[in-house]
Amino acid sequence: MVNRPAASRNREARIMGIIDVHGHFGKWPFPIGGDPVGNLLELMARFDIETAIVSSSKAIVYDMAEGNAELAEALRDTNGLLGYVTTNPNYLAASCREMDTYLREEKFAGVKIHPSYSRCAVGTPRMSDLISEIARRSPTVLKIHTFSAAAAGAIGAEAARHPDLPIILAHAGGAEWRETAKVARDHANVYLDFCCGHSDRGKVRHAIETAGREQILFGSDLDLLTPAFTLGMFEGAELSDAEKQAIYHDNAARLFGLT
Repeated sequence: MVNRPAASRNREARIMGIIDVHGHFGKWPFPIGGDPVGNLLELMARFDIETAIVSSSKAIVYDMAEGNAELAEALRDTNGLLGYVTTNPNYLAASCREMDTYLREEKFAGVKIHPSYSRCAVGTPRMSDLISEIARRSPTVLKIHTFSAAAAGAIGAEAARHPDLPIILAHAGGAEWRETAKVARDHANVYLDFCCGHSDRGKVRHAIETAGREQILFGSDLDLLTPAFTLGMFEGAELSDAEKQAIYHDNAARLFGLT
């Protein structure tokens, strides 16, 4: 695993390092310099992140196959990083080939869908067909971006159709987090990841009280965002030691089968 500093401001409250379920590999059209892998490892070491599960930015916004291939190459010799296979509902056959190629590899832990970049909303036939194909390749985990209660509700319907498919609601509905927490409450296979560009007071505590700590995951959006931003949301929620252990590590370890 990644070497971490001996001292950490959260070390006393945790037995294990953080598992970050929401990261990115590659460049974005923002002022992010340095080597993509180096950036990730540096942030992981600084914030006591033991494992980060990342997707390819190129696969999301430009070329799915090329981006997944570049990510696979980067993961092979890098400890501490795992990958999501990026898929696109507009290209069902190609997405199935990508999953069949990479899900067999040890370093790939799940599947990623970004509805807004693919211009295909949850609840449409194309999206439902892709989610069905992902569910057929069980065991795996689906991470899908959600920035509204309507999107979260539509994913809840998919969760009901595929109760054995764990689904992470990336960004947890954005500003509509109160309604999104109810989706996790109503579906045991739905998990919430709160990384975002804004921090509403009380969202983490509300989710714990609504859905339970077992369905909350830590995701930071590194290296697009600094993990400090998301950590601040959780530390501001005044988590108990048991809640920190579950949210920062144990829930993701169980979900992804990590030791």
